[in-house]
Amino acid sequence: MPALFGEIVVDMGYVTSAQIQEAVEFQKKGRAKLGQVMVHMRLLNQEQVENVLAYQKLDKGAGKVFGICVLELGLISDRDLTEAVRYQTTSKGVLGDILIHLGYLTREQRDEVIKQQLRG
Repeated sequence: MPALFGEIVVDMGYVTSAQIQEAVEFQKKGRAKLGQVMVHMRLLNQEQVENVLAYQKLDKGAGKVFGICVLELGLISDRDLTEAVRYQTTSKGVLGDILIHLGYLTREQRDEVIKQQLRG
């Protein structure tokens, strides 16, 4: 069984056990943002998420939720959106993204840890 993300990130010296615990508590409190979920699921990349967020600030995207904007921009299918929303409502956030949000990890470090985890 591959090592858990939290174990690897501590072993690599990127964060402390206390920081992992804080991130897990944060994770328990709420859901990940849909854009983060879509990046995690490899449906979008970070640049596409930023483009969608910019679109939401325009008149044609104003007041619309992220998922509707993604569909209007033709970035994913209805089926992919449904799957991402299902994941979002059950996952309560991706630990690597939460560690980035809390400022404990860079995106590059997260990606390095994921590569290490996949080598397992």
